[in-house]
Amino acid sequence: MWIKRFFIFSTLFLLFTFPSLQGRIGEGVVSSLVERTGERLPDSVHVQQQHIMFWNVENAFWPSDDSLHQDDEFTPEGIRHWTHSRLRQKLLQLSRVIVAAGDGIAPMLVGLAEIEGDSVMHYWTHSTPLWNLHYNYIISDGPDVRGIQTALLYQPTDFKLLHADFHRITLPEGNRPTRDVLHAAGRVVSGDTLDVIVCHLPSRLGGAKQSESARNVAHRTVMHVADSVRLCRQHPIIVIMGDMNDHARKSNAWWGKDYVNLMIPLQKSLKHHPSAYGSHKFQGEWGFLDQFVVNEKSSPSVTFSNPRVFHLPFMLTEDTSHLGHRPARSYYGYQYEGGYSDHLPILLDFDVYF
Repeated sequence: MWIKRFFIFSTLFLLFTFPSLQGRIGEGVVSSLVERTGERLPDSVHVQQQHIMFWNVENAFWPSDDSLHQDDEFTPEGIRHWTHSRLRQKLLQLSRVIVAAGDGIAPMLVGLAEIEGDSVMHYWTHSTPLWNLHYNYIISDGPDVRGIQTALLYQPTDFKLLHADFHRITLPEGNRPTRDVLHAAGRVVSGDTLDVIVCHLPSRLGGAKQSESARNVAHRTVMHVADSVRLCRQHPIIVIMGDMNDHARKSNAWWGKDYVNLMIPLQKSLKHHPSAYGSHKFQGEWGFLDQFVVNEKSSPSVTFSNPRVFHLPFMLTEDTSHLGHRPARSYYGYQYEGGYSDHLPILLDFDVYF
């Protein structure tokens, strides 16, 4: 009985002492921290609630020919008649979603795939309304034949960049070069270091089974980066996010005992909820190619929670080939739609206690 009374008293104390926690007790945020530290929260605790987002934005090309890359179709003279006007429209659409995903507050981190180089990122962050969100960015410069890269938008006040590096993926002979793995380390408000890994593994071109070996090689590179960080930090906080070009596996075996793929439960739930959305739709079936993976034993000062796909009605269009809806894309085949991407973004809550 005294245990029950103590729990009720502690809960009321937290609710009245920290109004910002009201409504979140049921989500297990406070209880999670208590369980991990084994101690009651000190009277001075504060919670900073942030969002982490990943989005494969599909073919965000700079509309001029780059002689070093196979990007001719995304030029004004190319088969898609890609222009600065269409690029600007796409970036405005993407910005609208990023603002909406953070409930009016910019997500702290936005991992990106399929950005053609620094020109796109600089224009996006300096010459569109995204400028008002004060993002800084990092972008890789990998050997992908089309020139598409991984990138990271970050809020410099909440993620104080300490270091960034890029890791080349060396695929077996006969495979097309792929995107670099992006790694960034930044200080969060608790004083902890958050390590972020953004990846875009080799595509399914030629078939899922035939291309699986290339993804396995790329996956080992991602794991090498993550393990190197995990072994050198006293309290590692690692989030891997990216387009894995493979659905979240039925088990966590691919990532090992030290990591948790947060999208596995969502992938499994699609079988029982046919009307639910994944992050990508192929031949009428939704799945989670885009995933968040975090390390198992993280710092007690942070929690990751509520992984989900983010979508609003204007991001979808009727699927005339299959049932339901599909993501509204910039192009459907070669037909210009003026939409967003063939992927929907994924979102993760990130709470920092300080």
